[in-house]
Amino acid sequence: MGGAKRSTWVGGAVFVALIMLVATYFLAVSPALATASETRAEVEATNQSNVALQSKIDQLAADFAKIGDYKAELAAIRVQIPTTADLSGYLRQLDSIAVAHSVTLTAVNPAVAQTVIPAVPAAAAAAAPAPAPAPTAAASTAPAADATATGAAAAPAASAAPVGFAAIPFTMTVVGTYDNALAFLSDLQNATPRLFLVTGLTGTSQLKAEATAGRPATAIGDIELMITGLAYALTDPYTVPAAADPTAAAPALPGAVAGKNPLIPLGGK
Repeated sequence: MGGAKRSTWVGGAVFVALIMLVATYFLAVSPALATASETRAEVEATNQSNVALQSKIDQLAADFAKIGDYKAELAAIRVQIPTTADLSGYLRQLDSIAVAHSVTLTAVNPAVAQTVIPAVPAAAAAAAPAPAPAPTAAASTAPAADATATGAAAAPAASAAPVGFAAIPFTMTVVGTYDNALAFLSDLQNATPRLFLVTGLTGTSQLKAEATAGRPATAIGDIELMITGLAYALTDPYTVPAAADPTAAAPALPGAVAGKNPLIPLGGK
């Protein structure tokens, strides 16, 4: 009887110990293992993010080491497309190539600058939906929402141009020999520091004529070449004009001279 009781107690103690081990595993060990697994996953993700960030930092450092080259490249581009219209400077360039090729600029007319809107690529145009059929009489009173939606859908294509990018239309006329006029046209597109896009040409054959005001003497076979095209300007977005000080006093006007009649011209009696 005593041995049976001891066996029962031992079996009970073993069972209780097993229960405690299982409870300890599920209540303490298993959550700790899950937490450790999540922590390892977070550490791995953090390490991968750090590697990616370090790669970007290394690339930025390499780019910064070439900042001088980038500034020189930007300065060269700004000669072709300056940050202002600089019409007087461009007119001097035109005059220099006209003199170099012995032609006479009889007219140079710049127009108001226009914002550059890029053309929609052919692939985007092909992917555009077909136009809706013409509305019937019954539907003619419906608002034209589809047309507005189509215009809004096409708007993102115009955002491809940099902010402040403008084209300045030019019309200029040169008179000279045929070969010299073509040489002027070539240098206008290829030899001047400023970028110029020729959009139209009109040539008129000349007869023998004496020089007149603004026009040179011409011989048979000479040409008057009218050129239309575009020069460009791109405003620097990082240049902010200084704001005027609202508290600054306006410059004072000179006062009246005592005993002086303002209606008598200077030097008069």
